[in-house]
Amino acid sequence: MSRTRLIHHLAVTGVLLGLPLGCGHAQHTVALYEAGDYAGAARTADAELAAHPGDEALWQMRVRAALALGDAPGVAKTYADYRARLDGDDDRELLRELAIATLGQALTAPSVKLKIAAIEAVEAAELEPLADLVAQRMRDDDDRVIATAAVAVLHGAPDAGRALGDMLRSEDAEARRIAVDGTGKKIGKPALGFLEAAGADPDPRVRRAALRWLGELKDPAAVALLTQHLRDPDEAVRAAAASALARIGPIGQPGADSLVALARTALADRALAVRLAGVELLVAAHAAAELVALATDRDPTVATEAALAAGGGPAAGRAVERAAGSPDWAVRAGAANLAARALGKDAALGLARKLAGDPELAVRLAAARVLAHAGDRPAAAAIFAAALATDHRIDAAVDLALQDDPRGAQALDAAVRDPAHGAASRAAAAAAHRAAHRITPGLVAALADDSGAVRVEAAAALALLIRHPG
Repeated sequence: MSRTRLIHHLAVTGVLLGLPLGCGHAQHTVALYEAGDYAGAARTADAELAAHPGDEALWQMRVRAALALGDAPGVAKTYADYRARLDGDDDRELLRELAIATLGQALTAPSVKLKIAAIEAVEAAELEPLADLVAQRMRDDDDRVIATAAVAVLHGAPDAGRALGDMLRSEDAEARRIAVDGTGKKIGKPALGFLEAAGADPDPRVRRAALRWLGELKDPAAVALLTQHLRDPDEAVRAAAASALARIGPIGQPGADSLVALARTALADRALAVRLAGVELLVAAHAAAELVALATDRDPTVATEAALAAGGGPAAGRAVERAAGSPDWAVRAGAANLAARALGKDAALGLARKLAGDPELAVRLAAARVLAHAGDRPAAAAIFAAALATDHRIDAAVDLALQDDPRGAQALDAAVRDPAHGAASRAAAAAAHRAAHRITPGLVAALADDSGAVRVEAAAALALLIRHPG
């Protein structure tokens, strides 16, 4: 999706964009815009705004003109000035229209990745004006796109069910995974037979999705299949199988003893995710004695989870303290994440202050999140702010924004406009606005980014933030 094609799309969708035709001072600007004279529209809007700075229609047209010109800095400045006129509020209708236009263009792009991202954004934000365009993608040349579109419009398009069924049998493994995941999510128990069959798929991604949904839907008929997959060659499949068996619980077993036996198989696995699912199985079996014994496991993460499942107390405290002293930084970060559950607020604060001096930044950031939630926001903010100059800057910016620290939104605004770190980084910054619950001028300006991936991420973020502002 080139910038030129985006400009054309914005120019020819005046009805979709709700252009303020015949609206007072904006009338001349609209006429120039519709004629394709975007530079003239921008100049005219600037002149009219000098005389009529409170005219919202003029501000809207000035934003559109900058976007049509591909002038990202101009979009950012204009929208910031416009928002200031609105006392810091966003023009949600304008932003929704611009997001719809951007995603609509992405739906017709040659890029499979962009089409899938756009379809997922339309579904998540429930953008009804784009439903027909999404349905048209069920005739795409790529099965992954067809599967994503079929899932998105499953309950609204008459051919979606058939398309989804076809994609369950696609030669493309990723298309099958998408179809399996959508089947579990949107059809549920009536599709258990399809999900059980997908549990034997040759591709581990498909098996993993199928087994997860068999657990979510608590299918007792799948116990034998799930038990078999505790020996699967793929560790993520083994973890999904163990977790699914825990969700199904005793209803699919002859008794708690069989769940304990399954748990022991999972706990003997070399993969941490499988061993943690083994803890879930012990919980499902109400195997208190087994959980207590596991609280001294050699793996401090497993020990902590087992101790917490057994009721917490001193055993959980000892396990999390042991994890905090691990030579593995990931385990130390995990200790920070578990601290509040294992130790209680006051003790967790003490552990977090100790880990705040860890040599590994990821551990310090995990500790800072504990500090923020336990009441030491200044100490947390200092760690987050220091991380803004590192590779963790986007995560740190989100954390600051969630504390209502203006440095967070400012950093996100800068990151989404920063050409130095590449399109992938800018796209990540656009997506991070969702987690931060913030709309910035930079996010709006990203709709004019050179990269289609950044534009789509920005549009997706705007659409969701407008729909779910909190």
